[in-house]
Parts: sequence; C-alpha cells; structure tokens
Amino acid sequence: MKFNNVMYKLKGLYKFGKTAPKLRGKVFVNRMGDIQVGRNLSIVGHPWAVQITSTKGANLTIGDHVYINAGVGIAANKQIIIGDHVKIGPRTSIFDSNYHRMDSADKGELSKKITIGNNVWIGADCTILPGVSIGDNSVIAAKSTVNKDVPGNVLAGGSPAKVIRELEIEEGWVRD
Repeated sequence: MKFNNVMYKLKGLYKFGKTAPKLRGKVFVNRMGDIQVGRNLSIVGHPWAVQITSTKGANLTIGDHVYINAGVGIAANKQIIIGDHVKIGPRTSIFDSNYHRMDSADKGELSKKITIGNNVWIGADCTILPGVSIGDNSVIAAKSTVNKDVPGNVLAGGSPAKVIRELEIEEGWVRD
C-alpha cells in the first residue's frame, strides 16, 4: 500500500514537467492549479522539506535550469513566474497572496502576480511578497524581504529590500 502511494505521488510529480526533475529529500506538491516546469529543475528537500503549491485557477511557471534549495515554500494563488537559471536559497518564501485583509478598509486584491527574471539568485531566508518583479541578473541578499520591484542587474538587500549596488553582468553570462 505505501509503495503504491509513493509511486502515485511520483507519477503526479513527473507529469508537471517536460523532463523529470532532480529531487532529493522531501518535496510536497499541491497541484490544484497549473504548474509548468522547464528542463533541469533541481530541488533539495533535505534537511527541510520543500513545498510547492498552485491553488485552483492559479499558474506557477518555473523555467529551465532552476535550483530550489531546502525549506523553500512557493505558493501561487494567482500567478508566479520564475525565469531560467534561477537559484533560490534555503528557507525562502515566495507567496503571491496575503491570504487575508489587514483591516476592514482594505479592499484591494489579495493575490498579485510575482515575476522573477532570468539568472536571478535569491539568498537564504528571503521573503518575496505579492506583486513584485525581480529583474534579470539580480541578486537578493540573504534575509531580505522584497516588497517592491527590484530592477535588473543589481544587488538588493535588507528588510525591506533596497538596491545596494549595480552589478556588472557580461552578455550571456549565467551563474553556476
């Protein structure tokens, strides 16, 4: 019985990508919405499990050559787009919804699209909040909270994250 349950989960997981992702450790996928995964996705769910969720009607797109480290939580309630060659550090949270209103005067949308560009590196213990966009080639320093857009080719850090400096990125250069 346990073996069949594990195989069922693996079959469901393999169906959401063009090629089978490289998985180590515990990875939980809650797929009620759409999840699209590019080539060479690598997820490390050890020592902390990784949780990936797409709720009903939501879209989660993960590009090619993406690395997701241990303890990462990604929850799409509307839309999250993660570009190619993105590296996401351990214990990072990417949620496109606040899940509840702050007070009775708050009438805005609960969920807002998140876009993470190509060749982005997100350090450990970061929080990416609803409605933000992170530009290509940028780096988000560890323990940062991104609550506003981050342009391309910059190092941003802090809580809230602010641009620290511009980065020199040669055309076509990709982080290893």
